[in-house]
Amino acid sequence: MKKKIVAVLCAVMVLQTALVNAEYREDDLKNAVENAIEWKEKNDSPFYGIGTKDADLYIMALKRLGKDYDYNSYLSGLDGIAAGYGAEHNASDMQRTVLSAIVSGGDARNVGGRDLVADGIYYRNNVAPIDKEGVDGYSWGLIALDAGVYETPDWALTNRNDIICGILSHQNTDGSFDDNVYSTASAIIALAPYYETSGAYTITQNQTGWTIDLSPKDAVDDAIDYLAEEQTNYGDFGDLKSTAMTVIALDTIGINPDGDRRFEAKKGNALDGLMLYQKKDGGFSSDLRGSDGEATSLALCALTSHLRNIQGKSSFFRFEVNDTVSFAQPVQSPSSNGSVSGNNTVGTSKPKATAKPKATTKPRASIAPKASSNPTQTMRPTKTTTPRSSSDPRVTAKPKATKRPALVGPVEMAGPMPSDDSNLTANGNHNAPNQSSGMVGLVIVFVVLFAAAAGAAVLFLLSKNNKIPENRVIAKLLLCAKKEKKKEYKAKIHKRTDVRRRFEQREKYKQRKKYNNRR
Repeated sequence: MKKKIVAVLCAVMVLQTALVNAEYREDDLKNAVENAIEWKEKNDSPFYGIGTKDADLYIMALKRLGKDYDYNSYLSGLDGIAAGYGAEHNASDMQRTVLSAIVSGGDARNVGGRDLVADGIYYRNNVAPIDKEGVDGYSWGLIALDAGVYETPDWALTNRNDIICGILSHQNTDGSFDDNVYSTASAIIALAPYYETSGAYTITQNQTGWTIDLSPKDAVDDAIDYLAEEQTNYGDFGDLKSTAMTVIALDTIGINPDGDRRFEAKKGNALDGLMLYQKKDGGFSSDLRGSDGEATSLALCALTSHLRNIQGKSSFFRFEVNDTVSFAQPVQSPSSNGSVSGNNTVGTSKPKATAKPKATTKPRASIAPKASSNPTQTMRPTKTTTPRSSSDPRVTAKPKATKRPALVGPVEMAGPMPSDDSNLTANGNHNAPNQSSGMVGLVIVFVVLFAAAAGAAVLFLLSKNNKIPENRVIAKLLLCAKKEKKKEYKAKIHKRTDVRRRFEQREKYKQRKKYNNRR
C-alpha cells in the first residue's frame, strides 16, 4: 500500500509541474523573438533576397511586432520583383508579394507600375489557373484580399465567393485540404473571417466529385479535427513549416495552441512543438539540424501571432488594424556611434542578449471571433460575369473605384478582434498580466497536493480496515477511462459513417431521378 501512496504522490508532483509549466510566459516568447531577430541580422539580411519567401515573411513579422526598419528600401526593391512575375510563377508567390508590399507601406495595386492584386488574384485566371498549385492559390489570394481590404471590380474573373468555393472544393473527406497540414492551416486562416458570418455554399468536392452544401464553419471545424489527429507526441506536426502555420491558424481562429486540450500531446502542446526547432544560436531549423533563414522567418511569424493573441491584439494577417506588440522592457543595445537604442529598432544595431526575467506571467485566454447570426438556409453563390472586351484591363497607377460584388448571404468582412478593455491603461496600451498570478498558481498547487494526500490517506485507512478490496478503486478508474475513450471513438466513427451515408443516398436519388426522367 505504501508503494501505491508513493505512486499517487509522484503523479501529483507531475500534475504540479504540468500546471506550473503548461503555458509559456510572455517574457520567454519575447526572448525567443529577440534571439531569432539577432540571428537573422547576423546571418540572413532580407535585402539579399527581396521578394523571396524568406525575406517577405521576415518583413511581415517585423512590422506586426512593431519594429522599426527600412521598409521603404524594401518596397523599392519589390518593383523589380513584380515586373518579373509571369504565367510560370505560382499565384501564391504574387499574393505573398502583395502582403509584403502592404506591410512595407505601399499600394499593392501599383508596385513597379503593376497591379499585383488583379494579376495575382481576381484576374489571374486570364493568364493561368489560380489553383495551379492547389488550394494555396485560393487561400493566400483570400488572405491577401482581406489583409488589404481590397474590393473586386465588376469585371473580375474571380470574386470572393468564387475563391471561398474554390477553397471548400479542395477539402477532403478527412477534413484536410490537399492532404497536407500546411495547406490545411493556410485554408483555416483564409476562412477565419467568414467562420461565423457565412452560410452554406454549393460546391463540387474535388476528391469525390460529390455536389454538397458546405459552410466555412463546418469546413474549419473538420480541418481542426484533422490537425489534432496529425499532431505528433512532441506537439509538432512533422516539420517546422507545418507546425508554425498551424500555430498561426489556431491563433487566428481563436484556439490557444499553448493551452487547448485538443492540441495537448503526450510530451508537449503545439507551441512546445514549435520551440523544438529553435537552436542554441537563436535561429530556427526546418529539419532539426542547423538554423536556416526561411524557417526562422516563418517561426518569427508564428511567435508574433501568439504574442499578439496573448496581448489581445488583432490576428497576424489583419493588416488594416495597425496595433503592434508591446515590449514593456526593451533590451538595450549599443549603436554604431556609441549611443544606446531600444530593441524596437532592427537593422541598425544588433540587440544584446539579456537574462531571462524572473517575473512569472501567464498568457491570456484566446479570443474567438465575434459571433453573429448564421443563416440556416442553403445559399448558392453567384458567378461573376466575364469582361465585356476580350483584351486585358488596362493597369493604371490608381484603378477606378468600383463597388464590391454582392456576396452570398451575410459574407461581410469581420471587424477587428475584440480585446479585453479591463487591461487598457489611460493611453490605450495593454498592461502586462497581473504579477499576482504566480502566487495564485502556487496556492492552487498546494490545494491540489493537500487534496491528493488526503485522498491517499483515506484509501490507506479503508484498505487497512478491509472496507474495500485493494485494487478495485484503481481498476474501476481504469475501466471508466477505457469505456469513455471507446465511446468517443465510436461516436467519431459514427459521425463519419453518417456523413458518407447521406452523400451516397443523395447520389442514388439523383441517379434514380435521372433514370425516371429518361422513361
